Amino acid sequence: MYEFFSGGRTEIGGNHTDHQGGCVLGASIEQGVHAFAEKSSGDVIHIESEGFGTIEMDIGDTEPRAEEAETPAALVRGIMNCFIESGNVFGGFDAKITSDIPSGSGLSSSAAFEVAIGKIISGLYFENSVPDIRIAQFGQIAENDYFGKPCGLMDQLICAVGGTVFADFSDLEMPKYRKIDFDFSKSGYSVAIIHCGADHANLTDDYVGIVKDMGLVAWNMGHSFLSEGDEAEFIAQYPILRERCGERAVLRALHYYEETRRANEEAFALEKGDFSEFLRIYRESAESSEEKLKNIISENEPNQLLKKSIDAAREILGENGAARVHGGGFGGTSQAIVPDEMAAEFAEEMEKRGFGVVFVL
Repeated sequence: MYEFFSGGRTEIGGNHTDHQGGCVLGASIEQGVHAFAEKSSGDVIHIESEGFGTIEMDIGDTEPRAEEAETPAALVRGIMNCFIESGNVFGGFDAKITSDIPSGSGLSSSAAFEVAIGKIISGLYFENSVPDIRIAQFGQIAENDYFGKPCGLMDQLICAVGGTVFADFSDLEMPKYRKIDFDFSKSGYSVAIIHCGADHANLTDDYVGIVKDMGLVAWNMGHSFLSEGDEAEFIAQYPILRERCGERAVLRALHYYEETRRANEEAFALEKGDFSEFLRIYRESAESSEEKLKNIISENEPNQLLKKSIDAAREILGENGAARVHGGGFGGTSQAIVPDEMAAEFAEEMEKRGFGVVFVL
């Protein structure tokens, strides 16, 4: 029996940039998907899991099934197909899987599960030789084409690589990435995820709206993605883009260019060990998300609960830390950078106000 682990992920910088070919700073968290697996004698994959149910399928049966949409079985089938289409011959296996990623936390439990399946096949049959980027891409394809959910590559890449990762998605086929040599546990700060208690299941249209708005601006600039043009080109065309696309869309595009730059600056600050500079940029990023993405904190009830959680965190932390929406802003959670000496007090105060807190870094 072999052991495999894939941590969930938290986005630290580069908010709403990956789907336009921008830059992202993220980190693999301590909580994740744990798997124990071994080869089996036949051509059947059998998985027992606490959070994902029982999955059993023949290796050769790789056609997408409509009835499996939005289920873990679809992800397994999709990843299996990616391996086969890449010319990889492998056999069956038995696995037991558990996850300690908090449910509904926006910490990419699905991406961690996808990566765990990829690591199992790579480990059992290919001596762990399948590159992280390939496992990540297999997970993305499975989620898009089998599970039925549109997503970029950020979640899977960070889960697969592990640690703190800076990624540049300007080449969507083969993004550039590097691990950042920074240990949050030695910084004197921890990263907390705050559950605001809202159901964000019906806010997919809000997320898609941001993607569409940024894409509309890119198209009117003559590009497929915003990454194909630079900020100077965008600024030069700003008046006509605003007329054609509307104020909301151009503000979101401006956020993209500024946020891609910030992700680079945050990564360099961490590499230099300048945490105060990182926090300054992080706060700037948080303000940009709230100001320019508009409906990321709108008047609907879920986002108002999200705003209250951020306001409460900022009130408790003062100038000692920072708080913002977590990731895309539609996962029902916010994120805070908390000094270690304030961690217990912060969690207690937030819980008094009705918000759950889990420290992930």
